[in-house]
Amino acid sequence: MMMPANYSVIAENEMTYVNGGASFIDAIGAVTAPIWNLDNVKAFSTNIVTLIGNNFITGTIQNTLGYVFSGNATKADLGTMFGKVVGADKFKAGQIGDGIAQILGSAAAIYNLGRTEVKNTAGDVKLFKTEPTPKYTIKKNGNSLEIWG
Repeated sequence: MMMPANYSVIAENEMTYVNGGASFIDAIGAVTAPIWNLDNVKAFSTNIVTLIGNNFITGTIQNTLGYVFSGNATKADLGTMFGKVVGADKFKAGQIGDGIAQILGSAAAIYNLGRTEVKNTAGDVKLFKTEPTPKYTIKKNGNSLEIWG
């Protein structure tokens, strides 16, 4: 079979090299594959979801339970609240990427709420204001004041 002078037959497994070598992700995978196992990948994925959820948890709580129990909730607003919390309102504004990020962040926040206990702050509340005990007492002795401490 006759081929042009600038043509050469190359095996399929060598085509990646001809096209420019491995990508950055392939290089990272080649380095970390011997080190990481399934437990590492699971821990990494869980930590990423937790970090994202931590960033969105305050806004999710404020915009749902915080709004409902604020005393300012109206029936009309409650109907549109879900779209604001989840990020669907961003799609209407043409912000597709922001909407997707909001949905994923809200899902991560809900995931965090489902996998850990929330801190109970009821024990931190002071019911009565207590005055600090003074370090020194001042007593009147005749025409002068004495400081006892």
